[in-house]
Amino acid sequence: MMKNDILNTKKLGYKFYFQDGDNQIACFGSYFTGKEEVFVNDDLFSKKRNINCASTHSFDFDGSKYQVKYDMLNILTGRMECTLYKNGNVIDKQVQCSLPNDPKKAAFFIAGCTLGGAVFGYATATIVELFVGKL
Repeated sequence: MMKNDILNTKKLGYKFYFQDGDNQIACFGSYFTGKEEVFVNDDLFSKKRNINCASTHSFDFDGSKYQVKYDMLNILTGRMECTLYKNGNVIDKQVQCSLPNDPKKAAFFIAGCTLGGAVFGYATATIVELFVGKL
């Protein structure tokens, strides 16, 4: 973890931490807004918004060329892979998943999202019908 841990916020998303010698590279990717940020020793080096399943951040630091590659392995489970390259060589690779590894918990989460979506849709249709009339 970083001293100040810039990524220790309530933002929902993926947080990856890599160590390269004395330098820490921290990567954040939001699964709601698509915002991606790459920090080196608490300093922001790259940021952008991405709606694709893969993206790359390239930057130079301390005389070396770095790349951070995000790759969505499974969009249904939210399985994301983040790979750090230094001068074209893989330093480290990490994978995270937004759903729990326990199948029962994952099924419960998906069922809850489905039920929540159904309730929201019904409430929205009811409110629209009140103002517009029968559809």
